[in-house]
Amino acid sequence: MRHTGNSQTDSSGNTPAALLDLLDGFRRTKVLATAVRLRLFDHLADLGALSTAEATTVLGLAERPTHMLLTACCALGLLDRDPATERYRNSAQAQRFLVSTGRHYLGGFIQLVEEQQYPGWEDLLTALRENRPTVWDPASRPTKFAVDDATGEVQLFWNAMASLSSSLADVVVHAYDFSPFRRLLDVGGGPGELGIRLCQLNPRMRATIYDLPAVCELTALRLKDRGLDDRLRTFGGDLLTDDELPHGHDLVTLTNVLHMWDERTNETILRKCHAALDDEGVLVIAEAFVDDGGTGPQAAALMSLNMLVDTVGGANHSRAAYESMLARAGFSTVRRVPVAADAPTGVNGLLVARKSERPGHA
Repeated sequence: MRHTGNSQTDSSGNTPAALLDLLDGFRRTKVLATAVRLRLFDHLADLGALSTAEATTVLGLAERPTHMLLTACCALGLLDRDPATERYRNSAQAQRFLVSTGRHYLGGFIQLVEEQQYPGWEDLLTALRENRPTVWDPASRPTKFAVDDATGEVQLFWNAMASLSSSLADVVVHAYDFSPFRRLLDVGGGPGELGIRLCQLNPRMRATIYDLPAVCELTALRLKDRGLDDRLRTFGGDLLTDDELPHGHDLVTLTNVLHMWDERTNETILRKCHAALDDEGVLVIAEAFVDDGGTGPQAAALMSLNMLVDTVGGANHSRAAYESMLARAGFSTVRRVPVAADAPTGVNGLLVARKSERPGHA
């Protein structure tokens, strides 16, 4: 028998409840990922509500594991159960984020976590001892995405970023006034959601999504489907090896890009961004920053550790570290911009830096 107490109920350290709660993390992950894989939330969205017997038939499982899964999903707030009818339905959160037809569907990221990050974290001790990623082997290929298209790794990553990008884009566009800008370069823009949102909100804006060629092929299809391919274009390249980025922009954005590399590499990237900007242009960095004092916050600290198992040299850096990098790259008037307190953990703030000193917007 094991205790599954809530970690918030005892802060005195007199019981192991908080530690045992931490140990339950992998169980929660697997319940969520498996329910998504079984399309449980899609079935409930289509059918409205299901009894245990009906869910057993729909999921193709025996009654015992079906009942256990439904109970666990209720306990995690993923399902609601009507005691009068003994039928289960999606919770409001599951209906919004776990139904595959929804705009904010997180299934792509959940799949990435289960299939790629989960096994990598299983070998965290090796990553720590050998200071190398465990998601992929640097000895067998120079970069994570130097792979044959048949592996589907680029598609898996693109799907994951697409499932997160809608919520993250909403956070960024509402944290800062982008209305003065007309020409956006979204570096490492992936599925292009930030550019899409900014162009929708600012009719005079034009945007270029810069990313790997294989990523841009997928993103170009997305832009065409949205009817925005006349105002947004993709530009395939390699941020590490290209000598320069496309020029002629008054705004450059980097959303959850720089945590993939070390400070020296990031400074090189920031210099390329500086060169891509017009005079008085602005660079916006959106990240899950770790505290300057190095004590958290939890989501950023865990994501930083994820960069150990997933990258060579990456880390979630502090705002102070980025401010030093930006100054060395030639930027001025760096400003820290908060985001909404309930923002997704993928972004907890912005840094806004101007190419040259000028009173006003930045």
